Amino acid sequence: MSFDAAPQAPVEQTHSLLGLDDTLPPIEDQPVLEYFIIKQEVNLEVNFRDKRIEGTTDVIVATFNDKIEEISLDAANCEIDTDNVFVTELREVNGEIVEGQKRKTTATYSDPYEKLSHPKGWAWRAEHHDLRRLRARSVFHSRKSDVPAENREFEGCTPVFGSLKINLRGKAEQDRPRLIIRKSMGFDGGEKTNKQFKLTIPFVNNHPRDGVHFVGVDPLDTRFTHMYTRSSINPGTASCIFPCVDDHGSRCDWRISIKYPRTLGDALQQALATQSNGTSGNKMQIDGPERVNNLAEEDKLREMSVVCSGFLMEETVDPKDDHKKIMTFEPEKKVSVQKIGFAVGPFEHIDLSSEFRTEEDEVKLGMNALKVHAYCLPHRQDWVRNTSAALTMAADFFTYTFARYPFGNFKAVFLDDLVEDTVSLYSMAFISNRLLFPEDVMDTEIEVTRKIVYTLASQWIGINMIPNTRNDLWLIIGIAHYMTDLFMKRLCGNNEYRFRMKTLSDKLVEVDVERPCLYDLGPILHLGQFEMDFMALKAPLVFFILDKRLIKASGGHGLTRILQKLLTKVQIESSDKSTILETEKFRITCEKGARYRLESFWAQWVHGSGCPRFDVKAKFNKKRLCVELTLKQIQYEAVKRPELEKSDFLRVIKERRSGVKLGEVQPLYTGPMTVRIHEADGTPYEHILEIREDATRSTKFEIPYNTKYKRLKRTRRMKEKQNVGASMDAENLDDTLLYCLGDVLQTPDEQRDWELIDWDPDTERKMDQESYEWIRVDADFEWACDMRRTLEPYMYVSQLQQDRDVVAQQDAMLYLAHGPLHPIASGFLVRTLIDRRYFHGIRTMAAAALPRQANIKDISMLGLRQLMKAFSEMFCHKDSNQPKPNEFSDKKQYNVRCAIINAIAQVRDANTYKCPLEARQFILDQLLFNNNEDNPYSDHFYIALLVEALATSLIPSKQDEWYARQNKVPNEEEKQFLEKAMEQIERVLRRDEWTNSYQNIWTIAGLEAKRRLMKADVIPKSYLDFGQYLLDGTRDLIRIKAFESLIDLGAMMDPTVFTFLIYSLTTDPSPFVRSKLIDAAASGLAAIAFGEHTKVTKSEPLHDEGDPILLVQDSAEEINARKEKFARKENLDAALKALLREMDETYGADERHYSTAMRKALDHPGLGRAELESMLDLAAMMFEEANDWVVTLNLPKAWKVERPAQQLANRLTIAFKSYYKTKPKQPIVQQATTAVVAPTPAPAPAIEPKRPVPLARTSSIKINTHKSSTPQRPTPQPHVEKDTIVASPVVSRQPSTSSSSTPKPSKPDLASIPSAKRPRPDKEERHQSPAPKRPKVEKHSLPDGGSERKKRRMVTLKTRNLKRLALILGQPLPKPVPNGRTSLPSGPSRDLSSVKDSITAKPARKPLPSGEHPVRKPLPGGPSSSPHSQKPVHKVSSSTHSLSTPKPKASSPMATSVASTPANPAPARPKIKIIRKPQPPPAT
Repeated sequence: MSFDAAPQAPVEQTHSLLGLDDTLPPIEDQPVLEYFIIKQEVNLEVNFRDKRIEGTTDVIVATFNDKIEEISLDAANCEIDTDNVFVTELREVNGEIVEGQKRKTTATYSDPYEKLSHPKGWAWRAEHHDLRRLRARSVFHSRKSDVPAENREFEGCTPVFGSLKINLRGKAEQDRPRLIIRKSMGFDGGEKTNKQFKLTIPFVNNHPRDGVHFVGVDPLDTRFTHMYTRSSINPGTASCIFPCVDDHGSRCDWRISIKYPRTLGDALQQALATQSNGTSGNKMQIDGPERVNNLAEEDKLREMSVVCSGFLMEETVDPKDDHKKIMTFEPEKKVSVQKIGFAVGPFEHIDLSSEFRTEEDEVKLGMNALKVHAYCLPHRQDWVRNTSAALTMAADFFTYTFARYPFGNFKAVFLDDLVEDTVSLYSMAFISNRLLFPEDVMDTEIEVTRKIVYTLASQWIGINMIPNTRNDLWLIIGIAHYMTDLFMKRLCGNNEYRFRMKTLSDKLVEVDVERPCLYDLGPILHLGQFEMDFMALKAPLVFFILDKRLIKASGGHGLTRILQKLLTKVQIESSDKSTILETEKFRITCEKGARYRLESFWAQWVHGSGCPRFDVKAKFNKKRLCVELTLKQIQYEAVKRPELEKSDFLRVIKERRSGVKLGEVQPLYTGPMTVRIHEADGTPYEHILEIREDATRSTKFEIPYNTKYKRLKRTRRMKEKQNVGASMDAENLDDTLLYCLGDVLQTPDEQRDWELIDWDPDTERKMDQESYEWIRVDADFEWACDMRRTLEPYMYVSQLQQDRDVVAQQDAMLYLAHGPLHPIASGFLVRTLIDRRYFHGIRTMAAAALPRQANIKDISMLGLRQLMKAFSEMFCHKDSNQPKPNEFSDKKQYNVRCAIINAIAQVRDANTYKCPLEARQFILDQLLFNNNEDNPYSDHFYIALLVEALATSLIPSKQDEWYARQNKVPNEEEKQFLEKAMEQIERVLRRDEWTNSYQNIWTIAGLEAKRRLMKADVIPKSYLDFGQYLLDGTRDLIRIKAFESLIDLGAMMDPTVFTFLIYSLTTDPSPFVRSKLIDAAASGLAAIAFGEHTKVTKSEPLHDEGDPILLVQDSAEEINARKEKFARKENLDAALKALLREMDETYGADERHYSTAMRKALDHPGLGRAELESMLDLAAMMFEEANDWVVTLNLPKAWKVERPAQQLANRLTIAFKSYYKTKPKQPIVQQATTAVVAPTPAPAPAIEPKRPVPLARTSSIKINTHKSSTPQRPTPQPHVEKDTIVASPVVSRQPSTSSSSTPKPSKPDLASIPSAKRPRPDKEERHQSPAPKRPKVEKHSLPDGGSERKKRRMVTLKTRNLKRLALILGQPLPKPVPNGRTSLPSGPSRDLSSVKDSITAKPARKPLPSGEHPVRKPLPGGPSSSPHSQKPVHKVSSSTHSLSTPKPKASSPMATSVASTPANPAPARPKIKIIRKPQPPPAT
């Protein structure tokens, strides 16, 4: 049966995504429990075929006091056999731990993941996303305040769920009385008594949603079978593997034994060909059609192995089954469960330390030499060797620079389907196979090496040393990245290191707006990977500038020396307290090491958000012979609220909903700043300025000037011009160093060919008059800031050519890239591009800056011609655009080559907004004539770059109405070139199908090119071009790119595409694919919210009316629409409202398709906790909350018994059958009475009523959909005659039992009615307790002397139309019946006619505390008594018992029906609202 709840009135409230659940009580953090884990032993077996992990875990717990009787552990998404949980008390005897008697105990387990689903009868839709989130609040909840990791052995632990509760007293001791002895506080009040218990818990984990991932088990998954644990720095994931205390501060000893199949054939239960005839002793299930591709014979024999945290202690064959093996691991040190991980698969072992470490280094390191091992799936050894080549070198570098490796060895395991690229665990790391690259691929080697080395650095900081609370996580992330950057500096050079840091600094200044501070970022890392990305960006930069300041303050002892002492101290002490990092303690450590106060630095960079922004102005004062430098901090003025981006849409929503505290912008940043002034004679002078806290935002400094004669400058400039192009011989070294960079292309012929010009005489005269060459603020790179300087252009050119620091050159390039358009600037950019002595990053910046110089006034396309000539000179045959055979051995030249191609594609004509045809043809020629035959390196990335550049050149930079009109005019030349370009893109796509490129990068580049061209309306949209790549079996990266392309083109809201997207997002076996598709769906909804797919219809003016010269401006509607579109990207609330409006107006016709697909996704049992939370966010974006809720209730089930007519001798044969009750066993007999159309009240007897009678009172229990505020009083009668459902016309929304204030007549003498039901002694004993008394009122008997009979356990359906109700319940139409009552069976059976009218029939009851008037509440077992003047009410009863209802003797002659004639019968069938109130507990 289905009942529809009453619709709720709409209430104006905040969007459900942004609400902080203010109306609900907050979820309180669990208190610290006074016990801790000493050791945990896990014995588990891995079953690949069924995706199951089962086993037992022994948890040794120490309690602090004797009052603890229950232990709470974390377990989720698994089954616990609570009937077989054992507890053993451990005692210490003669210094040894002795186990006591092992006994069973009581345990309760409530799976928190059950909150992620709901009962089937609830019938929740996608619109019930708010109810789903409320139900799962406890699962999504994250602790607000952390318990420090220090002194956990004295404080206790904090389980995240506490879902498994185990009683420490055995089952035999549950009912045994305890002796409580009270001790005086004077003896040992401050001493905690420790007791140790061993808890043995069996568990089974079938098809895990979180915590464990299986690969290569599904029928269509043909990859090598393996499994691994999924770990997270946030609590809640590890408890999905086995029961534990999922707390980052609870570190204990471990022993992990894993039973696994010996071979790959055993794992998939595929027998060898020699065993398929059944000769094997073990009956193995032969795999038939379930797996499409059965394993080859050689693959069936591949040995499986386990890679786990810790040392391998034992490896044996299972004595019960020789097809299984057991491996046992023990970590050397205490570690939390979040850092434990293991993987099982057919891994191949590679000893990286022996292959890449020389004998000399081995001897030098001695015992400190770290053993580095790699494990990979078959056929990937060469790629692993190439990818992990730097790991051994990094291990030696960290050992030399900082301290010895804290564990025994390091294992790198390469796995499939990892969501993150790398995961750091105890003495090991999980690395995604996406990072593997062969020897001939060099494009990704630096970044991949950085990621892998970071996992090794995390072993020192992050695994061995842990944060005290989540607020201290920035220390772990920052120091590990700092150590990694130091190694990469050793590997790639100082220029690469400083250039990358400057690039990241500029990026941080841009993104660190309205973001939380580093200290507050740790507790919200669970929101998504975007928070970790921001921390990984800012924390290393903070440590970089901290190192610079410590070096300047201490005279050379920077952060490296401090970390070396810290890590060495940890190795020596090896205590738990020394391995805990805390923000304030680390600050004190740095202050002691450098003797430099860091309070202001910590307040500004750690506890503050944002970055400083300086406006620098310099002026030379001739009178005082000094340089006046003004530093003004403008972070308050310059910071603008950034526009919402599609990629950040989900992040902003989650941060807003979680109430993320945004850091305050610092009004004033303090600290030292180095200013370097290159004076007239070329000599640099450094000055250290101190920005103090007492200074204002605008500070003026006077810097002394040293050069007295400017003629030195003129003499030096003449020398420079004479030494142009001079060789770098020893005798000319001093002269050429003054002008060593950018001095190419100086001859007249070269200047003519490259169209270069020099400074004009006026500018040179002005340069000679300057008092300094250039001024560089923050010369030592001690600030991550934005610096605005007002220098002359020639000063930036001097800085670019004469300053050796790559950061100074980068600053100069940033000015030239955004400076004025001038042929002189173009000339210096192309000289920088050509000069190979520059760092390759500076040269690529010069190439990226040249496209702007293509629109110089009166010199059209100068930058384009210079770019093409530079590429031709370096990489093409002479005087042609045909490229030479590829030669990528010089990686710096390869980077410059790629940068020039991208720059040529970015050139645009200022008038047509198009890329010139010659530039497009140049890129097409490079793709056509590309030759990679003799190149030792792969050109896969280069061809992908050419495809993307070709697509970029075809897209106009601005598409106005003029361009749209021009597109309609067929241009044969443009059409032919577009056909050629598309033909080449298709050729690359086909070529990738024949010969696979690295990770199918050609297909990904081709799909990206098509997507961009379709979005720019260059080619028509064709969803089939992407749909063919969505099939199963396609590489994950290609499927992700195809989905992203369809979503970006606006196909997401097509019902078919949306349904398939949600289906793939839900059912894809790879968690990496699921996470990427969730992000893509969020960006698609963000595009709708921002109005990207909204078609604005502009009103076209009539051409035949008005003046043709008249310019008509935009109408008010168009202006408002444009304002609203801008507001969508600035205000999150406006964007979400616009999204709901678009869903309603534009896509409302297909809403049922979206709702059905989303409902299936939300109900899918395979989604993890974080994935389901993100899906709820998507549902809340798309759908408004539902105002109704349809609940489906199961019909009551009953049993009936049948006995066959023929029985065997000495046997009784009976048959039991179940059925559902839909009708009462016996029809309810209703006596016909004459219905009165106009009900008139009966004349009252001669009794003075105590109160007026305003309304008639129904003799029934009224039940509504609202919660009852007052529980019903339990019935004192031992017998219940019938369960009836009585229809009452009284409509009431209140929880009280009656809406009438009529005085109660007194009860008659009690008479018993025989009942076939067995008396219940427990109910008879309740009569000994007096019930609340009723007031004494006179009771009137019926005309025949009988009293009104009571009916038992009546449930009322409230409706206004009894005829409709009778039809629904399958009953005859209602007729007036007398309002009879049955007497209570508390006395001997007597004749009903002998009952007298008396008020002494029963002692009076006290009035119930229900209000001003004493109104009796109805009994749960029967209706309350009716007043004498009450009109009878029609009742439609449905019996649930087999007893017959006693008929009343007679009815009042004046009784009339109130419900027989409704005023306005409803034409439509009303919905029935039924909620049965729970029975209250029996009174004691």
